[in-house]
Amino acid sequence: MTEIAGDIALLRQDSLVDVRQPRPASLVTAGGWRWLREPFLHFLVLGGALFLVSHYLDERSRYTRIVITRDTIASIAASYRLQYGRLPTPSQLESLTDGYTRDQIYYHEALKLGLDQNDEIVRRRLVQKYEFLQQDLAIEAAPTDAQLEGYFQKHADRYRTPGTVAFGQVYFSVDRRGEAAAREAAESAAQDLNAGGVARAPEAGDPFPGPQDFPALAQDEAGRVFGEVSTLTHELFHQPLGRWSSPLRSAYGWHIIHVDSLAPSRPAELETVKEQVRRDFIDDLRAARNEADFADLRKNFEIVRE
Repeated sequence: MTEIAGDIALLRQDSLVDVRQPRPASLVTAGGWRWLREPFLHFLVLGGALFLVSHYLDERSRYTRIVITRDTIASIAASYRLQYGRLPTPSQLESLTDGYTRDQIYYHEALKLGLDQNDEIVRRRLVQKYEFLQQDLAIEAAPTDAQLEGYFQKHADRYRTPGTVAFGQVYFSVDRRGEAAAREAAESAAQDLNAGGVARAPEAGDPFPGPQDFPALAQDEAGRVFGEVSTLTHELFHQPLGRWSSPLRSAYGWHIIHVDSLAPSRPAELETVKEQVRRDFIDDLRAARNEADFADLRKNFEIVRE
């Protein structure tokens, strides 16, 4: 009995000891996991992660990788050769490559600062490059003979051989004589020359800044010589043959002309203008394709006029 009582006492002491001892480690761990489920802790972790990512991207944006390949160096050397007729020396090529690197760095820094924005020159250059790109993409295969024949017939007037006029002139300067005096002198000279049956008299007027005689002048050439909107240009092909005309005004002054001959306009043969027809066919096709592409692009934009 004494031994049993002692054992019971020991068991009671062990029980008391167990009650006063710390909780098992498993229970502590379970409590720790409950902290990880706290929203505030999630907020702190997510905020720290975002800060680190932002810092990394900010630091990464400070650097732009510029790759200089063998093709890049070859292109630099080729440009130098086109300009100077010879390849650069090794030291010159190294200097040119350094210059290329400098340009690339400045270019990227300018983009970061937005220097390309609201710049009319940059805008025009980009538009021009895009138009060139569109033209390159719109080049068609070689047109067939049937296509060229149809195009030629449709635009036959474009390829007509222009009419020409052969004539001599006498010029009267308004700078030297004044407007009214120059016209009166021209009219008087025309009467005298017609009365005398003279077909050529360059000495009868003032020096002209161009030829006195034209063996074959077309309408468009007349506009370049005498002015596009001048009376002489428009009336040149309507003057009588073999006599001096009434005074005609040009961009320079007054003229009288003696028409020797007229060669009328005549249609061209396809074989004689085939290459020109081919170029025009491709150009017109390219223009039509570009207009269609632009119409498709325009659908993606809302145009607002304020």
